[in-house]
Amino acid sequence: MFLFTTPQSQSRETQPANPVVSAIRQGAERTGAGFDYLLKTAQRESSLEPTAKASTSSATGLFQFIEQTWLSMVKQEGPKQGLSQYANAITESGGRLSVPDPAAREKILQLRNDPQVAAVMAGALTQKNRDQLASSLGRQPQAGELYMAHVLGARGASDLIRAAASDPSRVAARDFPDAAGANRSIFYDKAGRARSVQEVYGVLAASHASTQVAANVAQNPQAALNPQAGQGEPPVAEIAAGLREGRAKGLVGLFSTGGSRDPVSKAVANLWTTPPRGGTRMASLDGGERYFPRSGSSETTMSDANPVAGAAAVSAPARAVSAPLPPSRPTDLTQPTVAASPPVAKRRSGPLDLSSFMIQRSGA
Repeated sequence: MFLFTTPQSQSRETQPANPVVSAIRQGAERTGAGFDYLLKTAQRESSLEPTAKASTSSATGLFQFIEQTWLSMVKQEGPKQGLSQYANAITESGGRLSVPDPAAREKILQLRNDPQVAAVMAGALTQKNRDQLASSLGRQPQAGELYMAHVLGARGASDLIRAAASDPSRVAARDFPDAAGANRSIFYDKAGRARSVQEVYGVLAASHASTQVAANVAQNPQAALNPQAGQGEPPVAEIAAGLREGRAKGLVGLFSTGGSRDPVSKAVANLWTTPPRGGTRMASLDGGERYFPRSGSSETTMSDANPVAGAAAVSAPARAVSAPLPPSRPTDLTQPTVAASPPVAKRRSGPLDLSSFMIQRSGA
């Protein structure tokens, strides 16, 4: 049935969008956080399951917010996101947040299961952690380091980053006992061995390698790697692998000379272009050897003893080099070809005798 027809398929516009992914995208747009970062964080935390709940802590929802972190984000960001009534219901006492009304507290905590609210709060938390890490580290944090702040908090992530640089073999579970108890797969390997701070750093950063962390980082990708770079500078486009210095291969190496990174050398590009009326193509290349083949009968003969004379006859400004010229066209080939007359057939001595091939038939 489908041998000569193409089965109809839904286009990207008509395919139903994943509501969870759409909520994460909206949260990224509303907060300025990177969609790629938020999506990978949700995949790592809950496998994109909005009602996921941890068995070792109070972490719940798409981004596995614990109760205190969630109450803090709703208190700070709620008024900006139309959740003023919930933000006003949260009170602070002794450095801890609480909700006196049990019914209101339950509603606020249940918002962690709403993908749209959770994505907005995760985006806002990402921006907050980025600012705190940048102030603490003196540079813009990478995506993996932002994820460390999501798991350990901004202060814990800063401590882990510093410890990994100063004492990489230090056991991470000693410095982060609560986080190690709630995330054993991060702080311990499959054999139960406690990982070092360097190993924990690698585990947390692995899932967010080459991830867009925020919208402004996408506009200036060098800022995360070079915090000293000036603000407002245009992004530096990454050179294709085949055009990097010392990596010229294939057609690039075939048509490029003198270290040029252009896909086609100037000489070949000149030969491919249409010459001006009455002019000739010349494979001129600055600093390179030039080769001038013979162009007609009016050319000046170049001898091996004086090659400069022939070169000057063709093009005065061009620098001549000693190079052999192709042989002149043979004289016999320059003459017009005369069509040969057809061979004369040999005359027969007499009429052809066909009697031996005829069958004699008797009449009826």
